[in-house]
Amino acid sequence: MLSRIKRSDAKLSLSGWLRVAALAVGLGIPAVVTWTLNRQYDQSLADAETRAGNTSRALGQHAARSFETIDTFLRAFASLVGSRANTIPPQALHAALHEQFVQSHLNNIMVIDRDGRAAVEAVAFPARPLNVSDREYFQALRDQPDIGLVVGSPIIGRLTGKLLLPVARRIDNADGSFAGLVQAMLDPETFQTVYGGIDNGPGATLNLWHADGTLLVRSPRMPEVIGRNYADSVNYREHVPARDEKPFWSRGVTDRVVRVIAYSFLDGYPLYVGAALSRADVLADWRRSALMQGAVAGGLTTVLVIALLLLAREIEQRQTADAQTSASETQLRLSEERLALALNSGSDGLWDWDLATGAIQFSDHWFGMLGYGSGEIEPHIRVWEDFVHPDDDERARRLMVEHVKGLTPTYECEYRMRRKIGGYVWTLARGKVVSRDETGRAMRIVGTHMDITRRKEAERQIAFMAMHDGLTGLANRALFREKLEQSLASARRQGDSFAILACDLDRFKAVNDTLGHPAGDALLRVIADRLRAVVCDEDTVARLGGDEFAVIVRGTDDRRSVSFFAQRVIEAVGQPVDLDGHTATVSVSIGIALGTRASPEADILFKHADTALYRAKALGRNGYSFYDPSVDAEVAKRSLLERDLRDAVSRGGFVLLYQPIVAMTDERVGGFEALLRWQHPTRGAISPAEFIPLAEETGLIIALGEWAIREACHEAASWQNDLHVAVNVSAVQFQQPGLEQVVLDALVASGLSPHRLELEITESMLMQDSEAAVASLHRLKGLGVRIALDDFGTGYSSLSYLRRFPFDKIKIDRSFIRDIGDPDTAAIVRAIVGIGARLGATVTAEGVETREQLEQVRQEGCTEVQGFLYSKPIPAPEALDYARAQRPSRKAA
Repeated sequence: MLSRIKRSDAKLSLSGWLRVAALAVGLGIPAVVTWTLNRQYDQSLADAETRAGNTSRALGQHAARSFETIDTFLRAFASLVGSRANTIPPQALHAALHEQFVQSHLNNIMVIDRDGRAAVEAVAFPARPLNVSDREYFQALRDQPDIGLVVGSPIIGRLTGKLLLPVARRIDNADGSFAGLVQAMLDPETFQTVYGGIDNGPGATLNLWHADGTLLVRSPRMPEVIGRNYADSVNYREHVPARDEKPFWSRGVTDRVVRVIAYSFLDGYPLYVGAALSRADVLADWRRSALMQGAVAGGLTTVLVIALLLLAREIEQRQTADAQTSASETQLRLSEERLALALNSGSDGLWDWDLATGAIQFSDHWFGMLGYGSGEIEPHIRVWEDFVHPDDDERARRLMVEHVKGLTPTYECEYRMRRKIGGYVWTLARGKVVSRDETGRAMRIVGTHMDITRRKEAERQIAFMAMHDGLTGLANRALFREKLEQSLASARRQGDSFAILACDLDRFKAVNDTLGHPAGDALLRVIADRLRAVVCDEDTVARLGGDEFAVIVRGTDDRRSVSFFAQRVIEAVGQPVDLDGHTATVSVSIGIALGTRASPEADILFKHADTALYRAKALGRNGYSFYDPSVDAEVAKRSLLERDLRDAVSRGGFVLLYQPIVAMTDERVGGFEALLRWQHPTRGAISPAEFIPLAEETGLIIALGEWAIREACHEAASWQNDLHVAVNVSAVQFQQPGLEQVVLDALVASGLSPHRLELEITESMLMQDSEAAVASLHRLKGLGVRIALDDFGTGYSSLSYLRRFPFDKIKIDRSFIRDIGDPDTAAIVRAIVGIGARLGATVTAEGVETREQLEQVRQEGCTEVQGFLYSKPIPAPEALDYARAQRPSRKAA
């Protein structure tokens, strides 16, 4: 009796434990599922914030480049027109605007006068009637002298009827008063096209905003909100004034849809870009997963609880079908474990691996994910070896071993698997050991594979955009810095060496100025491809901005190998480039710094390469120079000279001296050559051979050259009518599209007859872009200006240029006159005189310093002479007195 009671108590105790287990299952599974869903939910939101931030930054860089291109032209044009608005013919302004217009994506470019009326426009001449005085951007530029670039609200163009975005800059008179503005009409469709190509989900939006809260562009399109101001919205007040670029969640101001929003603010422009991902889109996959997991968890919990309660009742009722019940429970447990793991991982394909036998089972969806039909692959563990990418195999195995040994709670790894049709699909593998024997050895593991290829591709694209130049695809400044740090760390750790090459293209600005920015961009892409072709896989090529490149060369042993590599770069870059029918040639200057274990920090090491680059430019460009500590002093001196040069240009620290040009027939002065001189306040007279190359390199020669032409014309206008003035034109100045207008303005302002102005050019100038140069020379000669070929005989293609252009004068270089006593040199001078006579050109001998040289050039037939025998360069008043004192009977003394 007592024995029966004890057995009954034991059965009742087991039944109680089963009821407790049912309660635990009923509470535990929902709790685990809820915890897992919360983690997935938080991760989905965090991934969305990262994606929004990356997108906004990429679009911000695109917008900055677009407006920087427009602003560069508007700034240059406003500067050109400002003080000469009343003297430049409207046809010339229209031609300048039209040239820029055809090279851009703008809808129109216009010059607006001080009353708001259209004076000149790019697409039509004369300008069509238009008054914009009631527009807010016109009023802002009129009333605020220092406002800079203004981006107006979107408007319907009064001439085109299209929605346009006005971008304008103020034009000032010489006294600083308001003269009008130059405006470009930007078609928002330019940005709409770019934004429309970005797929962030159906509920995502991409916006371009004005800094005052006005919506300029929205993708997807919503025309009714374009131009509306949202400065009173919470999103604007809390984030825009503080330039907060951290992603945040909020309702959209245009449609009240909840999104994650990230802003990117454009430096120097009143604009910012917004990228927003819909919360619904972000959580769509999570909701589907949650629904499936909830359904499976609910069903699983119900089944388990009912099973436990039924089992408890069956035990209480002392049923005898223990074996059948045990088998049913085992099958149910296997099914429940597979479903639970699929639920917890948000899986696409299910796998079940028996570690004891090696047997493995795959779900139909697993086969489909790799492009196979169900059962098309024989299930065995060699699937791992056959399908996992070799680069991912070791890591995937290591993580699996760690989990099987019990070192990690779950198995999770991302790797690539080979598809049936070729190529690889990225998968997220998750698994868990669900059975161990009494010794703790894993017996069975179940898991899933999820296709994450699209996510990986998006991550790759975003990472590439963040670390590479958008135009050339080369590494950008950030990636270059990272590679430089790695190279330096490797050198310090392993004792190897490397070299940094700082590269700067020579004459690239001329391509931009003459052929336009699209051609310049095409040239940069060609140069980038050529740099890729000369480096090895372990080397790094980067574009740092503009026409600046940098190369990190790994494994260099000595200067000789680096020199050889630098020469290869110079030869590759120097090959001609066909730009839509125009042949362009640029060269490259290279500064080299060697990296070793003892090298300084990365920034200092790169600065050494940059210092060497300055040295290479100073040595004549199209070459390379290694860093030398002694060069620092030269660079500092050069930097100081550049600063003083800029100051002298701005305050007018230059003068023109005039050297007489004397006719051989009667030794009467026929004119003067204007020569630029700089008297430094502390260093005294600076040689033109020192400051002219620096002015050309920095672009200051443009302002200097314009001043020299204006000053020479103004001075010559007071001379006798038969005296002419000659002005040297720099190659850099000649390449500017505005040179002809500068000459015309100087002639008009001074009243000097065009035939009394003579422009002296060199052969090297023609060699840079002969077609454009010859065409410009013909236009200048059409105005009546005389053209002289200076330093004849020192170039490479003199005879070909004489055949292509009828020069008025040929000037024999002083090096020939110095050695004219040599019979061979005299023969060369005689040949040049013969060519000049044949072409009907005056032949001038430069550098005549002795009577013997004078007699020899007379015998050889030169028609004019110039040199210290008659006079050194003298100030303008003395030059006028000198000319008046000359008489036909006067002989040189």
